[in-house]
Amino acid sequence: MSSSSSSGSFSLSKINPKLLRRIYRACRPTLNEPNLALNLEICDYVNAKQGSAPRDAAIAVAKLISQRDPQTSELAVSLLDNLVKNCGYPFHLQISRKEFLNELVKRFPERPPLRYNRVHRLILAQIEEWYQTICRTSKYKEDFGYIRDMHRLLSNKGYIFPEVKLEDAAVLNPSDNLKSLEDLQKEESIVHSAKLQELIRRGRPQDLQEANKLMKIMAGFKDDNLQENKKQINDDIARLKRKSEIFAEMLNSIQQSGTSIDDSNEALVELYSSIKSSQPIVTKIIEEDNDNEDYVHDLLGLNDSINQLVEKFQLLKNGQIDKAGAINVSTNNNSANDNLIDFDDDEGPISNDKRDDQGYQDLLSDLTNLSFSNNNAPNQSNNLDLNNLFGSGGSISLGQPIQQPKPQHQQPTQSLNFDLLSDFNSPSPQLQSNTSLDPFQLSFPNTTPSNVLQNNFESIKLINQSSNLKIEAGVNSNDASLVNGKILFSNLNPLQIQELKFMLAVPKSCKLNLKPQSNDSINGSSNQLVYQEFSIENNMNKQLKIKWKVEYKVNGENFEETGVNVL
Repeated sequence: MSSSSSSGSFSLSKINPKLLRRIYRACRPTLNEPNLALNLEICDYVNAKQGSAPRDAAIAVAKLISQRDPQTSELAVSLLDNLVKNCGYPFHLQISRKEFLNELVKRFPERPPLRYNRVHRLILAQIEEWYQTICRTSKYKEDFGYIRDMHRLLSNKGYIFPEVKLEDAAVLNPSDNLKSLEDLQKEESIVHSAKLQELIRRGRPQDLQEANKLMKIMAGFKDDNLQENKKQINDDIARLKRKSEIFAEMLNSIQQSGTSIDDSNEALVELYSSIKSSQPIVTKIIEEDNDNEDYVHDLLGLNDSINQLVEKFQLLKNGQIDKAGAINVSTNNNSANDNLIDFDDDEGPISNDKRDDQGYQDLLSDLTNLSFSNNNAPNQSNNLDLNNLFGSGGSISLGQPIQQPKPQHQQPTQSLNFDLLSDFNSPSPQLQSNTSLDPFQLSFPNTTPSNVLQNNFESIKLINQSSNLKIEAGVNSNDASLVNGKILFSNLNPLQIQELKFMLAVPKSCKLNLKPQSNDSINGSSNQLVYQEFSIENNMNKQLKIKWKVEYKVNGENFEETGVNVL
């Protein structure tokens, strides 16, 4: 295996020999399966060294993946998966570089083969996993635009992505576990350092200018971001309180039934694990904010409740029901968390409200991981080095003019000179929906007339109308105990709406089933083109109030609207 790069300017000899030797050992073709211990050792090395280590590891692994030996490629993909899942943002930033992605798909033919080989399937699975997780749920998803671009390019070429496993997605999705102020500051510091390292490495005038701005931010980082991080901690504590209340109710229900806890109750065990792991963080926060007596008193009460819940769980698990019944857990309920939506308030819709009460924000943040479709439209990214010869790509690569495929009877297209990024300035009529919802790539163009999509609803109720977006609810049934239909979205201006995300909350006595959106972008001046199916079980037959929130972009500008309505 040659130590020099075949792509021109980059030489593998620049990589730390200790890191390179370990990567070669992990990917040697004599291995029958991935050496997980060695892979994790490489991850630990990258995390400990930081600096250029994430980039060096990404380049070395990408070049091994593009080797002709399939066993080496498969082992390199496995190592890549471990690095992505264990090395955090610094490595995520490197896999989102255009050059890395071009190198990753270097062996992909211009037109999809009738049968993918194993390496193709593994690479497609990786890209789909990144697209469904860090490109959507990460706090820094705007930095990963090229991953979305590559996903779209491969989709347009006809490649089909496998479905992401829930356990794989859970690792990359952000955790809602409580973090201390020190932990949050440390995470932000790592992110800023990784960005600064990349900007300085590229060294172009515009990069150095951005690096200068970033250094100023880092110099005053702790003071400038202190309030924002404290707000996040308060939100996380509110979420922890709600978890504790739910956990207490579940334990009381088990106690009253006279049964012990079964390990098959995954929801209960998961709640227990989350609450128990947050206990030392609560103690740490108390130590950090010992000047605020009221705040500390509230946290001490929460800490006592957690201790009681942990003890009660252990007693019920051991079958000691009488002893568990003697523990009366006191949860610190407050109005903001008791009823996450106030249904005694007759206020009308609150459109364009930028902030809402803490409990509602908390509810929506949890719902985003359950039922929402957020197929982020590819965003143009201009912050990567276009002149780096590493990752020049094969017949499929970013940075070349893209040929829009026809729906049927495609004519052979040229394999060179694809400019993906130039095509992202205008809406694409062939933008496809989430491949997990459309596994055979049979999605229709976004210009399908609205009368093709519209059902015959018993009633259509206006939810909200702003200068950009009109939201309606098409209800199929007037049965008060079961309301089902579609949320209909219309674009009222000629510019395309992108990154549409709709969130819905209902009373605790109701059960909501919200399916993914049909698309996350709406072409200009389109009527009821995008929809989202829903059903709400209202067993108490009470007046059904819903609280909603929608986020979207128009011409690069972010918009947010919220409101309360009666269905």
